[in-house]
Amino acid sequence: MNARPLPAALLLAAAAAAFANEASPGAPAPEPAPTVAAAAPAAPAEPPVLDGKAPDRVSFRAGGDLRLRLEAFDDIPIRTAEPAVTRGGNNSYFRVRPRLFAGIDFGDAASFDARLCDEFRVRNTGQKSYEWPDELILDRLELSFRNLFDGRVDLSLGRQDVRLGSGRLFAEGTAKDGSRTSFFDGVRARVRPAEKTTLDLFGFYGTCENDLAIGHEHRDLTGLAPGWNGMDEATAGAFFEDLSLPEFGWGAYYVWLRDTAWRTLGGDRVPHEDVHTLGLRLMPRFSEGLSAELETAYQWSNSDGYDRRAGFATGGLKYEFTPGTYVSANALHLSGDDAGTDRREDFNVLFGRYPWISELLLYGFDADGVGTWHNLAQCWLEGGIAFGEDGAHKIKATVGPVFAPERDGAGGGRERGWLETILYRFPIAKGDAGELAGHLFLEVFEPGDYYASDRTAYFFRTELNWAF
Repeated sequence: MNARPLPAALLLAAAAAAFANEASPGAPAPEPAPTVAAAAPAAPAEPPVLDGKAPDRVSFRAGGDLRLRLEAFDDIPIRTAEPAVTRGGNNSYFRVRPRLFAGIDFGDAASFDARLCDEFRVRNTGQKSYEWPDELILDRLELSFRNLFDGRVDLSLGRQDVRLGSGRLFAEGTAKDGSRTSFFDGVRARVRPAEKTTLDLFGFYGTCENDLAIGHEHRDLTGLAPGWNGMDEATAGAFFEDLSLPEFGWGAYYVWLRDTAWRTLGGDRVPHEDVHTLGLRLMPRFSEGLSAELETAYQWSNSDGYDRRAGFATGGLKYEFTPGTYVSANALHLSGDDAGTDRREDFNVLFGRYPWISELLLYGFDADGVGTWHNLAQCWLEGGIAFGEDGAHKIKATVGPVFAPERDGAGGGRERGWLETILYRFPIAKGDAGELAGHLFLEVFEPGDYYASDRTAYFFRTELNWAF
């Protein structure tokens, strides 16, 4: 690897020293509000009146964050024989993402939030993209109303970050944009019919590019394949969750997704598809430390020649000794397409096209589509430990085999390989200028007979994040 991290490392060390001087051991600990700076109430603003009652006061917030990542990976295998590894093999680069936000609070009744974002990359090796200065985009523009109808309903309108249920199938609205953004455009209502019981109702429409940009790069946000796809996504549905019983929580959901017609890099037209997904999530707790989770979903579609029948299931058993210190055993299954039938059996992960399974394996789906998790079965053991003040230092490690239910890889087998991961999250300093934290992350993968490549693959990342 030809990475040259030394100049940036010295710069970051200097930043950490500056923070450490502001938060010296002998000084009293500052209030933990690194991301919000409140200003005096603004008298001229006219607050909205909700349920016949005006809010007590109007206040302003502002802040931001700066995230610096050094990422490197090599020899990540993909399904095809030529090429057998993705993105030319060796890649090393810095991702730099600055963001600024501002908000207005109308007491406890309503708020308005906006956020500007950029992400550019400094590459040592690999393909050129997202080069400085790239584009400045508006990735949040949200108007929220709270405690409507006697405190039972919250309403959010506009561009917003959304995570529903476990987040496995609904958290990433701009999958092809990578780590830069994840927003949804539309409306979401959270209804609380009873204590610790919620019903989220939503409708979103995601366009293939972001028109709210300065220095517009015409970047594809939603596509399923390399190049410009021109695909929009519309979705609506409901997520229900009941956590009223401490020994048993459960949830259920229905999601409709329409992918509009789009074109491949070669110009071929792919027709639109309406996908329906019905899911169930069970979360029993057997004792103070022992708990389990099971999530399963069934999926179907009939549109423009599509006839999809697919499934997804995951489960785990976890024992937590103290908060953040635990062991667990887990399994996952995402159906793949059976070439011997006229149907499509590959599961569509909806808005789960992000690395909730693995960073390394996410790149391994480049031959199929960005983050299109399917035809994957996995078993793994996981352990975590939290230590330091308030358990702020966290280490998590996983190990286990990965399989392919269908033999559609160039190697002809079902063994994708053996995956090992370790993640260490740590605080660095906290002071009047904000909070500095980081993490170190490593994944190592030994490919199996599913792939043509047999070379050991790895993914490594180090991150520093300053929130102010």
